[in-house]
Parts: sequence; C-alpha cells; structure tokens
Amino acid sequence: MKANELVTLLAELVVMDIEMMARFANIPVQNLRSWLAGKKENLRLQSVMNLMSVMGLKVDNGLRLDDTRVHYWYIEDSIFSQKKSVYAALTKLSKLLAGCSITAVESTSPRLKERLGHRFYLVASDKVRLVVCVRRSFFRAPAVSPDVIKGACWRDDSDDHLITTNRRLWTHLVERDLTTYEFDRMFNQVSENVSWADVSLMAREFGVTAADVSQWILERHGELIPGGAGAQDDEGIDLDSSGGRVLYLAAG
Repeated sequence: MKANELVTLLAELVVMDIEMMARFANIPVQNLRSWLAGKKENLRLQSVMNLMSVMGLKVDNGLRLDDTRVHYWYIEDSIFSQKKSVYAALTKLSKLLAGCSITAVESTSPRLKERLGHRFYLVASDKVRLVVCVRRSFFRAPAVSPDVIKGACWRDDSDDHLITTNRRLWTHLVERDLTTYEFDRMFNQVSENVSWADVSLMAREFGVTAADVSQWILERHGELIPGGAGAQDDEGIDLDSSGGRVLYLAAG
C-alpha cells in the first residue's frame, strides 16, 4: 500500500476533507491534492510525516496508530449501501489492528435515540485504542467484527459481544472526550468505586490542596514514556518521494 492510499483510507474514516488535512498539516492544498492523486514529488518527506501525524499515525520503526490517544473512526452503514463497500476501508487497514480485541459498547441505561442512531465499538490492544462509530440503518445491524477486521478477535465469548458503561464514561465516549485511561477502564470493565466528589471530600477532610494532588500526579506519572514499537508487518509504505524510505504497517 502506498502512503497516499493509506492517507486516503484514513481520511475517509476520520471524516476529514483535503482542505482540513492541508490546514492541520500546514501543506498547500493543491500540493496535497496532487500527492493524493499519486504524484510523490509534490510533497517533501517532512510534509508527509506531518500528514501521517495528523491522521493519527506514529512513525516509529514502522507505521502504527498513535498509542497516546483514543482514535475515532466513522462508518455510514445505510440501508441502500453494500456492506462490503461500507466496511472496505476498515478491512484494508486491518494490519494496523491485528491482534486487537473487539466489543460493542453502550450505556447501562441507553436511551431510545441512542439505540436507533449509532453503534459504538471499542477496538483495543496494548498499543491501540480505537472507537468505531457506525451510523446504522434501523433495518440493518452493523458488521464490525473479526470478519471485517482481519487478525482481530472478539473481546469475550458472549453471544452479543457487548459491554456496558456508566453514563459519565458514555458521555465522554460520545463527545470524543475520552482519555486513554478512561478507555482502558471501560474496555476492561473496571468499576468506579470512588468518584471525584468523594476525592474532593477526602481532600477537604485531610487538608490536601489541589497543588498537593497536582504534584503527586506529576511525580507518579509525569515521566512515563510510552512503550517501544511492536513487531513489524510485511506491507511497506513508501514515504520518501525518492522511493528510498519504506516503513511498515505495524500490528496493534
């Protein structure tokens, strides 16, 4: 797969047009348009690297999804569309998600509008945190599964492959305000035994200030460095306009 083809697939899933990509990556629109059409000489290597970062990829001994963020991909599954074409981009990017586990997720108290509108899936591994949002037809069930994402598997053996989460995390999920920590707790079904309100009361009782808490967080987590790259796969991505630099899609 060529780099321009990879970016085109990702742009479709993150719902980003050429003008927006160009603005975020600081690239002239016409140059980007020509590069996406296959003219390598229209973008410098650094511009391509910037573009990859904008699309959520990390270039680190291979191409992989950035493991420091929660990614959101969107799919429109209307009643008149063909399923194979609807999920084609997801299938073509399976190498980025190999080894991941999949589950549907909904609120513990879903509203009717939520049930009928969108279906959310979590795709996760040690280095991948992806939310796939499917805008679905009333008459058709979404098809995000290991059959679509090759090399992935279901999170569990339940019949519906569905987990639930509390309203607070659900709101963060829907509003794209989910942290990696919250994603992991949701996916791993870690219950919230202590709320922020509880912590606030404890802090007042023991005279702990916001500065104390901030300092403790920085001392404990401030120096954490994301883990190294995983195993490389065998599909090269040619980034350099000279054809001399090839990176590889890395499994999740």
